[in-house]
Amino acid sequence: MRDYELGLITESSIDDEVRATLVARIEQLVQDRGGKLLERAVWGRKMLAYPINHKTEGHYAFTRFTGEPSTVAELNRILSISDEVLRFKVVRLPEAALAAGKAPLLKGTAR
Repeated sequence: MRDYELGLITESSIDDEVRATLVARIEQLVQDRGGKLLERAVWGRKMLAYPINHKTEGHYAFTRFTGEPSTVAELNRILSISDEVLRFKVVRLPEAALAAGKAPLLKGTAR
């Protein structure tokens, strides 16, 4: 098992219930494949650095989890075809950063 972090930007105009369903689907996928959810941070609605699909705002959320590379491949597949997702990125956390107690995105402050 490896440690990963998922950064997710969804459309700010979608309903909170739709967003919650998407997040629950992601978390269920990780757990079904033997992974473990470690931490979650929701930054909420923020301005985008540049327009994406003519949108200027997005809803930011980050999830830290353990899993296998096959889980990340399935996450990439699901998120790339989801209409409500503007951008996402799954990053494998370096062992040195984990040993030092540093998680790159979750420990930072919202800008």
